Amino acid sequence: MGTEKQGKGGASNGAVREELVQELKHLRTLVRDAGEQFILRREGEIETIISHLAAVPPRVLKASAPEWLQQIHGLRLKPAKGRLKDLKGIDRLIGELTDQVISGQDGNK
Repeated sequence: MGTEKQGKGGASNGAVREELVQELKHLRTLVRDAGEQFILRREGEIETIISHLAAVPPRVLKASAPEWLQQIHGLRLKPAKGRLKDLKGIDRLIGELTDQVISGQDGNK
């Protein structure tokens, strides 16, 4: 008698296990790809914020910069843990800063 039992579909436990292993390896690749795309998109958005800063009037920049810096400094991350909540916080902050800086370009605070 073999150590692998036949399942209802005729596939052995070993074949099912191997399929699961292959799918999990594929999932690992998808996680890496999605993470890399998230990083690239957010880095691009940060570069966009930086370029928009040049068009913010000096009086608005002087008035708004302390709040913007406080928002950036207030972001509490633990990057080594790879937490989803850290990524959500980064995403939220980038969105808020984008809106605020673009609004600042129009001379609004």
